[in-house]
Amino acid sequence: MNLGKLLKTAFVATALMVASATSSALLLQPGDADYDGNDGEGSYGPSNCEPSCINDLFGTTFVGNSGLLYKANFGGSEEGTFTSSYEMSWTLDDGEPSGGTLSWLLDTSHIACGECYVAVKDGNIDPRYYFYDISALWDGQEDLVFSNFWSNGRGAISHISIWGSPAVEVPEPGTLGLLGLGLMGLVYSRRRTGNK
Repeated sequence: MNLGKLLKTAFVATALMVASATSSALLLQPGDADYDGNDGEGSYGPSNCEPSCINDLFGTTFVGNSGLLYKANFGGSEEGTFTSSYEMSWTLDDGEPSGGTLSWLLDTSHIACGECYVAVKDGNIDPRYYFYDISALWDGQEDLVFSNFWSNGRGAISHISIWGSPAVEVPEPGTLGLLGLGLMGLVYSRRRTGNK
């Protein structure tokens, strides 16, 4: 196989990997929670307990909003370090939010989880919170899909928040692969011109 065909094949394979990576999603449901509002040292809710409940359940030491990466309140307001990087679209059940999809906006910075914890809160229905450790599960670019929270008129999501410490970003494998192919191409072309 000549170098042109090899490079073309590598480019197509890399493009397919990138396309498939961006189309995946992480589904979070009440039954998948690491903890709910009745776990830990006390009952969490009805008032907001973040970040103290995150600290209690996961052993973190966030102070104030220092670890707030993203928060979407039903009704439209957003908070956190990455507010301009994500968009929340809510799923309604009888006019109330029972889920939704958090999507990364292309060409913006994203959360690269060193440690990432999600809190989903209602405040009126027991349990009032669901908590997730998504540190090893989420890359910050795939969608987070929330489903079946307080549905059938039993309550509604008041907000969803992500707490954590972003990791140091490292180049993606596809990027490293393209860099390696480029270097191989340079070496190959250098050898060809050196042999003439």
